[in-house]
Amino acid sequence: MSTSPFREWLDQRWPIWAAATLRGWMSLVRTTQVGVEQAREIPCAVALWHEDEISLIARFGHLAPTILVSRSRDGENFTRAIRYLGYRVRRGSSTRGAVGGLIALIRAVREGETVVVAVDGPQGPRGVCKPGIIRIVQKTGVPLFPVGVAVSRRYVLKKTWSRSYLPLPFSRQVIWVGSPISFPETNDPGVMKHYCEEVTDALHAARQQAEKVLKGGDCL
Repeated sequence: MSTSPFREWLDQRWPIWAAATLRGWMSLVRTTQVGVEQAREIPCAVALWHEDEISLIARFGHLAPTILVSRSRDGENFTRAIRYLGYRVRRGSSTRGAVGGLIALIRAVREGETVVVAVDGPQGPRGVCKPGIIRIVQKTGVPLFPVGVAVSRRYVLKKTWSRSYLPLPFSRQVIWVGSPISFPETNDPGVMKHYCEEVTDALHAARQQAEKVLKGGDCL
C-alpha cells in the first residue's frame, strides 16, 4: 500500500515536533548534575536504566553521544527525534541481530564516540544488567560510567515494562555520574555474570547518591 504525500510529510516532521516538545518540557525541570565532567573529554560507555531514558535524553544531546536504534519503522522515527536533539545514531538491534548492534557500538567507540546504553533494555527484565555494555568496554578499553537519576515529582507510564516516567514541570531532578569501571576480557560465564551484577550495583549506588543530593544531603 502506497503512502500519501501528507503521511510522508507528517512522518518526517512529527518526531522532530515531539523532540522539541520534550526539550521544552524538560526546560521546566530544575536539574543538578554531579560528576558529568568525568565523561566529557574521553570516549566512554555510559550505563543507565531504561526507565530513566526520557528524563535524560533531552539533557545531553549537546555532547553528541551515540545510541543504538533499531532498523524498524519506529526506529526511523526515533532516529529523527534524537538527531534533532543532537545525538549520533548507529542502526542495529539489541535483540534480533544483536551481534551486529554490538559491533556497531564497538566501532563507534573506536572512532572516538561515547555510547549510551540502557543496560536492561530493550524488553527487560527491569533493573537487570545485560552483558552488551560490558563487551563494549572489554573490546575497546574505555571506562564505563554508571548514571543514576532522582526526581522529586514524576508521571509514571505504568503500562510500560520499565515503568518509564516523565519529570513533572517545576520538579527537581538530580543526575549523578558515578566513578568509572573497567572490565578485563573473559569468556567465563560466571565472571560475566559477576560483572553484570557489578554494573547493577553501581547503578543502584548512583541512584542512591542522586536521591541523597535531592534530599539535601552530602553528595560525597
